[in-house]
Amino acid sequence: MRIRNLRLALVLALIVGVISACSSNNDNGKSSSGGEKTTLTISRWAGPHADDQKELLKQFEKETGITVKMDDVDYGQLQQKQTLNMSTKTGEYDLVWAQEIWIPEYIKAGYLHPIDEYVSNEALNPADFDFNDYNPNLINILKSDGKLYGLPTFIQLPIMVYNNDMLAAEGLTAPKTWSETLAVAKHFHDKGTGIALPAKQGQAAVDIFSSLVRSNNGNYFNADGKLDLTNPANVEAAAFWKDLSAVSMNGSTNWHFDEVNKAVQAGQAPIGFTISGLAGQLEDKANSSVAGKIGYAPIPYGKQAFGTLSVWNWCVTADSKHPEEAYRLAAWLTSKSTEKQMSLKDGQIAARQSLFTDADLVKQFPFFPAVGESLKQADTQPLTADAPKLMEALQTALSALAVGNTEPKAALEKSQQALASVFK
Repeated sequence: MRIRNLRLALVLALIVGVISACSSNNDNGKSSSGGEKTTLTISRWAGPHADDQKELLKQFEKETGITVKMDDVDYGQLQQKQTLNMSTKTGEYDLVWAQEIWIPEYIKAGYLHPIDEYVSNEALNPADFDFNDYNPNLINILKSDGKLYGLPTFIQLPIMVYNNDMLAAEGLTAPKTWSETLAVAKHFHDKGTGIALPAKQGQAAVDIFSSLVRSNNGNYFNADGKLDLTNPANVEAAAFWKDLSAVSMNGSTNWHFDEVNKAVQAGQAPIGFTISGLAGQLEDKANSSVAGKIGYAPIPYGKQAFGTLSVWNWCVTADSKHPEEAYRLAAWLTSKSTEKQMSLKDGQIAARQSLFTDADLVKQFPFFPAVGESLKQADTQPLTADAPKLMEALQTALSALAVGNTEPKAALEKSQQALASVFK
């Protein structure tokens, strides 16, 4: 009887030990205050990228015990849905994927939770989370009054692409400056092609123009913060845009980035300007006749290379019931290993500087170094409340220049006058 009781006691002790060990492993996904398991809901746009991310999130759930739900919606509805949920303080979203142009509005409205204390807490960050791996240009976008409101994850900017075989056949080398690019474009234009430009009236043209302006040490505003579109550096950039449009491929005045990409992909365009997010299509051997033949570089410069930046960011919401766990997820999503996995899946360009020269990524996506080079000197479009009106005015001016209906200074003067009541 004593032996039987002893065996029973040992079995009970073992069961208690197993239960105790299981309950302590990864906190069972409990919130920092204990209680039921934590469930986080994240908001981002829908599509293949979101589908890839859903698969990766299974790793996070396994590692932490935290359940993650994704509300992925079309881009056109994303900001509206995020704003509705955060403004009504429903606490439905814990983490939102927000574009840089939305960040100032979200911060001003009190929708976002500052994360400085979490960034400095090593216990909340994966082993390969290195905050210093972020380019300062990206971090500055997410700061307000000295506080940090997000982690950058996905970047895009215009880049130049060129067909190495087509250039070599003509004894030409890849251009870097305005004059070199104009000479190459003219050479091919005289032979019936030219440069592929997204010269259609729209944001693509403005993004490229902003790169040209800043590469020439220009700016849309003067030292006093007043609108100054007609300064000499800006006029020179407008003149280059007009000259380049004159030697562009037939149809370019009706092209956006998508059409430029198709022309390069089909082997029709010897050189062109596209967006980094589409560059992976050029290396798709199943659909691209030029895979392995394309070179990549920053947009040509007047004085120094400069990129016009768009960046998506993971931000913890102010009304999240689990802000600490939400940050933990954001840090995991932006860790080097997770970002590399996402890049290898679909060519997403992460915000981490070290990944631009990662051997595995560069082998599969040779445009990564050009993006990293462009990012060394880069900035967003103006993020003020009236910036959309400035963008619209510049779209009109650049379209008129591209079709040859005006002169550079006159086009910028007309935009300046149209905006006089907006930017006083």
